[in-house]
Amino acid sequence: MRRLLGWDDDSLHRFIASPMIVHSATHVSMNSFAPMLTFPWFCHTLVESAARRGVAATHVRTQVTHNNLSDNRWKPHVWWRVDVGGRVRCTRLFSKARRFEHQILLCQPVPDIPRDDLADADADAVDLAGHMTNFAYFAMAYRLGLERRLGFHTADSTVEVPIDLMNVFSLRDALPRWSEALYAMELPLRGIEPDNELRFLTASDALERRDPLDVRDTLISHNYINVGHAYRLGPSVTMGAEKMSVYEAEMNRVLAAFFSAIGESGRFPGFLGVRRVDLAALAPLEDRIQSELDELGGRPSLPLYAADPDGGALRKALDAALDQPVGGPVDLVTRAAAGAY
Repeated sequence: MRRLLGWDDDSLHRFIASPMIVHSATHVSMNSFAPMLTFPWFCHTLVESAARRGVAATHVRTQVTHNNLSDNRWKPHVWWRVDVGGRVRCTRLFSKARRFEHQILLCQPVPDIPRDDLADADADAVDLAGHMTNFAYFAMAYRLGLERRLGFHTADSTVEVPIDLMNVFSLRDALPRWSEALYAMELPLRGIEPDNELRFLTASDALERRDPLDVRDTLISHNYINVGHAYRLGPSVTMGAEKMSVYEAEMNRVLAAFFSAIGESGRFPGFLGVRRVDLAALAPLEDRIQSELDELGGRPSLPLYAADPDGGALRKALDAALDQPVGGPVDLVTRAAAGAY
């Protein structure tokens, strides 16, 4: 499990010594759709490109674990997969009834998933993920197992950091200073309430959260600040999808003001925005699989590609796309590092 998360000695030593950090952030779910599905492949490609120049780069990924059951972009309440007989299934994991839809994944239990009809890739990933203690971490570990099956990570070069733990790391000795700046900038901290929902806290309530390693006392920053946590690790480049491609400049202005307020300095990373990836053009699913998926109201997702007996087919298709012009099946935006903050 430590090696899967990049928390083993080899991965952490490489991270500490890396002259190049590639950062990405995704939401936890057992599904992963385009373009986010391709993020680990992009980061893997950058790490491998650096290696060819003699640079030992590391991919640091911050995982949003405080998303809720109504996260429509990731749809964590259901799971599209291929069963042991090769048929597409849609497994409902949680109710999306109104009274549950804003409950966060960190507070959901590990689901009881029968192993009888699981395809081999899913069975292995689910067994490993079963060591986790909540659904957010379970879904994270499950997807990591599939990504490695697909060849999306270089050995010892990826470090996974749940954002709830990233907040613990940043705030553990600095909460009063950070809190003063955040509330002055109207970027209040959030906390988990007894109904398992995330709500804004007053400054005084935030200071009373005493046990940061207890999920119930974990503080979660504003989304911009959560990216700022990763900036403090000194990434050379950070990744985002089409939404972040729009708000990245505004986010950096907010972060510059925040870091100034708390007396920290550093450098903004470059930006790689993956605005669109047309998987139907690059790596179409088998016609029967796509037809069954359509009937179930799903979209091509990571587990469907991982179920392919040729586990490396998706990576091969993406590798081949490197020679295609931007603006075809893949639409990217790149921006140079914005300088110091």
